[in-house]
Amino acid sequence: MDDTTDLEALFRVAVDSALSDSDFVMAFARFRGALPAAAPDFLAQLPPDADLRRAMCFAMFREIWKATPRPDRNWRPLPAPKPERNAPCLCGSGRKFKQCCGAAADMPPFGEGLSVLGFVLERLPVAEFAKLPFKQLDPEEVAHTADEWMKRDRHDLAVAVLEALLADPARLDERHEWAFDLLGDAYVETNRPGDRAALVEVMLGAPNLRLRVAAMQRRCTMLADADEYDAAWSLFREAQRADPDNPSLAHLELVMLASQDEMAQLAVRARFWAGRLRKLGYEGEAIVDFIDDVARNPEAFAQSMAEHGGGQTDIGVLERLVDLVDDLPAPTCHYRLQAVEDNSAGPLKPDAALARVEREWREASRLDEQGPWDDTAWLEWLEAHPVAWQSFDVLDDLVRAVNDYPCEDDEEGGLLDDVEDVLLDHAVKLLRLVIAENRADGLKLEWGWLENRPALRLLAQYIELVAGTDEELPLLEWLVLTLNPNDNLGLRERLIHLYCHLARPADALAVCDERYPDDGFGFMRFGRLLALILLGREAEATAALAKAGTKSPRILKTLLAARPRRPAGLREGLITVGGEDEAWFYRQHWRAVWEKSGALAWLRRAAGGKG
Repeated sequence: MDDTTDLEALFRVAVDSALSDSDFVMAFARFRGALPAAAPDFLAQLPPDADLRRAMCFAMFREIWKATPRPDRNWRPLPAPKPERNAPCLCGSGRKFKQCCGAAADMPPFGEGLSVLGFVLERLPVAEFAKLPFKQLDPEEVAHTADEWMKRDRHDLAVAVLEALLADPARLDERHEWAFDLLGDAYVETNRPGDRAALVEVMLGAPNLRLRVAAMQRRCTMLADADEYDAAWSLFREAQRADPDNPSLAHLELVMLASQDEMAQLAVRARFWAGRLRKLGYEGEAIVDFIDDVARNPEAFAQSMAEHGGGQTDIGVLERLVDLVDDLPAPTCHYRLQAVEDNSAGPLKPDAALARVEREWREASRLDEQGPWDDTAWLEWLEAHPVAWQSFDVLDDLVRAVNDYPCEDDEEGGLLDDVEDVLLDHAVKLLRLVIAENRADGLKLEWGWLENRPALRLLAQYIELVAGTDEELPLLEWLVLTLNPNDNLGLRERLIHLYCHLARPADALAVCDERYPDDGFGFMRFGRLLALILLGREAEATAALAKAGTKSPRILKTLLAARPRRPAGLREGLITVGGEDEAWFYRQHWRAVWEKSGALAWLRRAAGGKG
């Protein structure tokens, strides 16, 4: 059971089988049939005896069946049937239950607290999370699911379900505290400080005391990070008055004292908190052991905080990465694809060797626990595991690590750019090879399969890298029109405007009308309008302008303006539909295409000279 990837696959196929049929016997037969392909390494660990293997699979599936919430039953599980000892066994062997799987039926294989909620939620579109009946779900189980997703770098799923869970603060209680903490952490990890601040402000007004105090603590940390210590300490005292016995306040106070280098007071307060928490019944728990260590050696605690906060990374570390990247092995295929319905290649499945390396990488890099440059032992690990360069997961992590590097000068910036260029080029060559060797040319590789997302992200970033070159258009067409027609990465905007720039407005219009006919985004309305203008279809362009100007008036105004004012708080890649930021980014990205093609002059005339 150390094979995490195979165990996840086992859970996933078991949940899929359970939800495919309300008849246990039929569902178990489907599970057994799918298991060899889904989790071969896991099955190889089971005893060779066929009867014993079947009994163990029965026990595992029965536990998962009992734990699987069913959307069609208001998210309640179905009870697992248990036949009489002399009745035929449910596994389909034809033998009596007591002589077949009965011996293993009462031996829970997964221990206490089995949760498969995440595998059920994965089956839903993310947009459906907001409609979940959270009254029927345990908020701590939802938080556990989000925590597991975050550990696997599925922050989009975690944020979506946590935002839905916490949408109505008036209905929340202390059971939602973990979810609140996780959502705050997720906003930090995905660089969304504005959303974190807004979440904290909302929870400061929550009716539940525990949630309000948790929000106060989070706000204290934010104030301290901004060196606003007077405000931080004032809010800390308020939290302490509201909930004086909350052990998390002990940790917060010690961290704040250490960050201000108050060594004497740090030791005094550590001794106070250790004694107080013992009186409150926390003897033997990790928090008390931690505070005892701080009391004995406050300087070591302060030093560890400073090191974790991180001095600057030495240029030699970056040069080591450059040396590794300079010697990249040629791409080799370690993935298998199995075509499914609707012209889809399905998910990218690493072979056993690569799956093992990816598990080791997660342990070696520990990127879910710390920043990539806090501990660079992963560089040595990469030197010893060259097959890791054939993993889209590893390459995706490395590109993000490069982007997170605390760059201080042009020399470092140049090295970082070189490393990123090589990694992205290698990733695209690897993707082409994997597609070719699996005979998946022309098939979809959709974003909906979580396993495909690292490869698609890398391809999208490479397209950004080669913008303006001959490579850009064919890669955009491959990604948007073939691999991921749902365009979860939002690149159809780039494709249609590039077509217009290259004097191919008919192709741009085909993307708008045939691929995304109901697209309601402003950039698509104006992209379609641009294509109609360039095609000389005046009457249709006039009608399209009327619709676009009504639905997205800010884009029209900003596109025509001589010197529009830059909106405050812009964040590239994050826009408000219909907002000033959407209009500003549209102008920044595509006004040159409108102007050089002559379409802007037509637009100004047709709009009556506005702007």
